[in-house]
Amino acid sequence: MAVWKCAECGNVVEARCKPGKCQACGAAKDRLIKDESAGKKKA
Repeated sequence: MAVWKCAECGNVVEARCKPGKCQACGAAKDRLIKDESAGKKKA
């Protein structure tokens, strides 16, 4: 599962694939950035 962060509003979404748009502000798909640091919870 990947973590995607909206560059416009900062909303964070966990999904396998990049969402079509930000669910919070409606920003376009290309404004969603994969957050590499958030998904590493394994010890």
